[in-house]
Amino acid sequence: MGPLRAAIENVPIRYFITGGFLLAGLVTALINFTVALPRAEQQAFELAEEDFDSDMRDMHVRLTALLAQGNRTAVNLGIFSAASKSDHVALLVVGDDQKVRFADNVSHKGRLATDLPLGIKPAMLKRATLTGQLITEQDHQRRWLIGYIGLGYIEGGQMHRDVLVMVRSTATLQARISDVLVWPITLLGVTLLVLAALITVLLWRKVDTRVSSLVRASRQLSGDHDTLDLAVEGKDELGQIADELRRTHSLLGIQRDELEAAIAQAEAANQAKSEFLSNMSHEIRTPMNGVIGSLQLMLSSRSDNERGELAEAAHSSALALLHIINDILDFSKLEAGKIDIKAAPFLLARTLRDTELLMRPIAQERENKLIIDADSDTDIWISADEVRLRQVINNLVGNALKFTKRGTVTIRLSLDLADTGPGKLKISIIDTGVGISEGDVTRLFQRFSQLENARKVGGTGLGLAISEQLVKLMGGEIGVKSTLGEGSEFHFWVPVSREIAPEQPGATKEIRVSSASILVAEDVKLNQILIQKMLTQLGHKCVMASDGFEAIEKLQSFGAEAFDLILMDNQMPGMDGIETVRRIRKMNKDIAAIPIIALTADAMAEQRQAFREAGMDGFVSKPIEIDRLRFEIVRLLKPAGDGA
Repeated sequence: MGPLRAAIENVPIRYFITGGFLLAGLVTALINFTVALPRAEQQAFELAEEDFDSDMRDMHVRLTALLAQGNRTAVNLGIFSAASKSDHVALLVVGDDQKVRFADNVSHKGRLATDLPLGIKPAMLKRATLTGQLITEQDHQRRWLIGYIGLGYIEGGQMHRDVLVMVRSTATLQARISDVLVWPITLLGVTLLVLAALITVLLWRKVDTRVSSLVRASRQLSGDHDTLDLAVEGKDELGQIADELRRTHSLLGIQRDELEAAIAQAEAANQAKSEFLSNMSHEIRTPMNGVIGSLQLMLSSRSDNERGELAEAAHSSALALLHIINDILDFSKLEAGKIDIKAAPFLLARTLRDTELLMRPIAQERENKLIIDADSDTDIWISADEVRLRQVINNLVGNALKFTKRGTVTIRLSLDLADTGPGKLKISIIDTGVGISEGDVTRLFQRFSQLENARKVGGTGLGLAISEQLVKLMGGEIGVKSTLGEGSEFHFWVPVSREIAPEQPGATKEIRVSSASILVAEDVKLNQILIQKMLTQLGHKCVMASDGFEAIEKLQSFGAEAFDLILMDNQMPGMDGIETVRRIRKMNKDIAAIPIIALTADAMAEQRQAFREAGMDGFVSKPIEIDRLRFEIVRLLKPAGDGA
């Protein structure tokens, strides 16, 4: 019986029950198409809908709070962060006019949500707006879940009712359910049932015990068991199925481990982001409190000296707030790949001198000694991106001074230049401050990570992450060495090349223009007052317009000879700045030739490009600095032939 049993187990079953296999295949296909696949699709919707509803409600809570605060940057960041899931299709915030206000896809913004190829229904938008309740639809044709939930918040003293729309795909989950659960269970179960009906007594030993083992193993597989109890061997079909089950079990184990690691990593990232947002809330509120508090005290003060001190305090707090916002914007632009490195010739010694002049008051405030330790050959012209290089140096030196008290901060610089080809500029920032522990060193350049010492002195915690990315963009490397309680050394290098010193023009005097007549289009009353006072201080006269329509009306009424220049705000009710400029450029040639300067809080490079394409001649970002405003006015109105 031994050799006979072995022979039977190694002979392919198709030679015994060919018709049985054919019938099994037909039955399996029938079950797959009529039962298993539809059930897999419905199961995918049910499983996905649990996480979908939870995510929608979480996004509803966060976005309602952010929109109420008017924090558009955080809204955009939250939407882009939530759009990172693999099954994501679209994420939109739709206004009560059914136009998209925020979206993970920039091309969707400003369009009617119902015009997008997402199957968004006007009735559902209206229903979500009226009820504020979560509404979920299943799109079986495209295998999508579409969710609507109302967002109610007060902004600018008015109640707004928007709708958060999220679209996710269930196709991947359905495929996984079909591949991992439906198909193996259906194939094995139906095939074994059909074979059991066809197998004769002669084959019971070959099939019965081995099939029972396979069924038990398949149940263990579907039940996510750590071990697989499968004692089936042989070269026939059942033996091959057993081998495939073992391989499937092994692959599922690997995928389960990877999924658990990914979940842990995502939870850690979410925790870090939550801590970062909490810290940003504190950091922004601190200087804002300084601004508001100082201004309130100024209003009640009768002493000119006290009002001057309070004005300086408000100005200092405003600059601190602007620094925080710039850090966040720089980080966002780096993450989006919107920063380009532009190399140009500059005098290295002058850059060092400017850094020393900028940082010396900060060093004196902390009772620190600031030392420049540079090679003798640094008084030369080199080519690199001076703006980004200054940003990295100032950031590292500022950090060193912030974490050092009554100590020394040294800027050590050396050049390694070849006669031809690129060389290296090496810079080290060495301090005698508090130092960094070995465990914290590994977290220094991580996104959304801030050490305990950093929390005590304030800051966004983004500076080092920004510096690292800028150094890498410039083609260099950055690192750190530190001993807790003794100090730190941050060092980096960037590629540079030697440049021939350009001809130095004679000293230039400050350029001024005679009193100009300026049309200002600005809808915010406070901004109108501030801009008018700035222009008056610069010796100019101005006429105010509250929106684009009024600006065009005044141009038509007064005529081109009445205005030398136009200051145009971008975000205005009715007609924004870009559309207003386009219409002005289509008016008669005298009016169309008036220079126009854009005033906007949007400092992104792509927005500036949009201003240029619309026909604007200059750009001043908000908050407006009077020196920058004077420079742009002089640049556009200086007499012809003046090369200053």
